[in-house]
Amino acid sequence: MKVNNPKGKIVSIGELLVEFIPVEPNLKINEEGSILKTASGSSGIFACANANICDRAAFIGKIGSDALSQFAYKVMQKEGVDLSRVVVSSQGQIGLSFLENLQDGRNFQYYRDKSVGSMFGPEDVDEEYIKSASAIHYSGMLLELSESMRKACEKCINIAKENGVLVSFDPNIRKEVMKSDDAIERLYHGIATADVIAPTLEEAQFITKKEDSMEILKELHKKGPKIIALTKDANGAILSDGKKVVSVSALKVHAIDPTGAGDTFASMLVYGIQEGWDLEKIAIYCNCAGALAVTKQGSIGRALPNMKEIEEFVKGDPCKVSLETENLYEETCIV
Repeated sequence: MKVNNPKGKIVSIGELLVEFIPVEPNLKINEEGSILKTASGSSGIFACANANICDRAAFIGKIGSDALSQFAYKVMQKEGVDLSRVVVSSQGQIGLSFLENLQDGRNFQYYRDKSVGSMFGPEDVDEEYIKSASAIHYSGMLLELSESMRKACEKCINIAKENGVLVSFDPNIRKEVMKSDDAIERLYHGIATADVIAPTLEEAQFITKKEDSMEILKELHKKGPKIIALTKDANGAILSDGKKVVSVSALKVHAIDPTGAGDTFASMLVYGIQEGWDLEKIAIYCNCAGALAVTKQGSIGRALPNMKEIEEFVKGDPCKVSLETENLYEETCIV
């Protein structure tokens, strides 16, 4: 896939949060106990994961003048993310997220209604900054966060498409907000206008209404994306560029906290594409980066792997890549 301005910024669009994680894994939100305070938010995690991989990571969004906003800003700054286009508002406070681990998975409780991050709007977007970027990245959750955030994302997408800037989209489906036809239509539009998407297999099944991985990939390519990664949590991933499909096997790691694994995977995916790597190499590095992210508690400033750690892990040949097929979609190939 041809990438314009490959050395430009990789701009993550979105909302920062402050997340509170239980020190004791089994601590519930309604129980007394010690918690860790971390900077978070999918877009922030993507940007920080990218900063650990290369020197082109950037984030745009809105924060407040409150102490917790400043905390998140300083953490992101320390991680090496370009925050030069972050807007600071005197109104509103940063959103909060509380995590608890249940038997059937993680549960997040958010306090983000009318958060300062959700007030980011199209008037806050620096058009020249987006034009000069090599890629933009955003998640589907932002399209349902607020009207102003949705319009900001749409403006960034339009600028990117007009100037050959790669568009990366993480569907990040929240089924509780996917009950309206408008929400589903916005999700489909996000996929159609993206060059790269990295849904989970479950999300892809929801989007396409299909179960078979190859049928899912075929359907998704028809919608527009040039490169697709289907992540399968601890079971590896499947990547396709429309001409070739490769499968990468599961990795054996001691999983402690899955927070940020998908965002780290997506960050490495965009970087690998920009570096011109072949699909097999991208698959291995994405798989290893995502796996390393689950081996420590938390995400930003605590668990996100750097490039040296990823490369050392890759050298151990921890996973296998197999060619599933070539020219599977010859008649509909869009690459």
